[in-house]
Amino acid sequence: MRIAVIALTNNGAKQAIKIGYKLQADIYLKNDTYANIDIINKYILNDNIVLIHPFTTDFGKLVKRIFHVYDGLIFIMACGIVVRSIAPYLTNKTKDPAVVVLDELGRHAISLLSGHIGGANKLAAEVADITGGIPIITTATDITNVIAFDMFAKENDCIIENIKYLKYVSSELVNGGKISFYTDCNLNGVLPLNIIYHKIGEACSKACKIAVVLSNRINMPINAEKILYLRPKNLIIGIGCKKGKCKEEIQDAVTHFLYQNNKSILSVRCMASIALKSEEKGIIDFCNEKDIEFLTFSVDEIKTIEKNFNSSEFVNKVTGVGNVAETCAVLAGEKANLICAKTVYRGITLALAEEEKPLYI
Repeated sequence: MRIAVIALTNNGAKQAIKIGYKLQADIYLKNDTYANIDIINKYILNDNIVLIHPFTTDFGKLVKRIFHVYDGLIFIMACGIVVRSIAPYLTNKTKDPAVVVLDELGRHAISLLSGHIGGANKLAAEVADITGGIPIITTATDITNVIAFDMFAKENDCIIENIKYLKYVSSELVNGGKISFYTDCNLNGVLPLNIIYHKIGEACSKACKIAVVLSNRINMPINAEKILYLRPKNLIIGIGCKKGKCKEEIQDAVTHFLYQNNKSILSVRCMASIALKSEEKGIIDFCNEKDIEFLTFSVDEIKTIEKNFNSSEFVNKVTGVGNVAETCAVLAGEKANLICAKTVYRGITLALAEEEKPLYI
């Protein structure tokens, strides 16, 4: 997490240097405060270097310049100044950085923005621990001790497909209601009594009006009026293709392949192929557009498991191994099982593996 600490006063500078040192954060101080070298010398600990940026521009311009550069921003000043300064640059909870506001004596660390997904609640607790203060958390799910599914998603590397439904789930829980929870994943931990567990595919008689679905499947018979979908990143697509296949051809093949296998592209953690394809532009462009990691494996690595899969003499002549898509899909995962054998689309071969990835409540 890349963090910046910003202070406007001498007392704030003392806190900023202490926090910046502990969190390895960049520090922004007003130029006249930075010029007070006695403050800086006194509060740099054990001669360790902290990166300090003096700024001469006005505070609003500084906020505009750095707001989307950092994952977390710690402002040591009054809340009102911060609120007015960051307001023009807010987008949504999936993109905004974590914002924490601290008073210049370090007594209260307020989680102001992006408490769960951005990590401001956790950051506020870390800041308070450094200064000896109190973290101020106002998100309802935290203070009422119910599951926050945006936090669950972040901690378990899941993607929220339709985040607009998160508010219905959270509202139901904090107001004492019940929701249904459907999953086919390996879930560790105990669900609270107001979350009714259902295994996907099994008949259920106590379905609630609001539900959360945790699965990489796209078509499921779920009995609820409003459904929040969480997609675990546990799928790997193995790919082999003729040279020169463009991004659009890759996309068409992958889209059809996943639809036929009833899987969401949001659950694809990576694509994998032989090292020969490490610079294949069509694959790289597709992965970049979809924010999917692309991994490649050497001939020697593939040969370690090649005997477990059907081999093609033609593929062997071209690449030096008899199987690319299936072997690479399995190699790229941790405890990955092949769930769909190779499927051919006009010079593109795809295979699908699923990781045995435990998730935690």
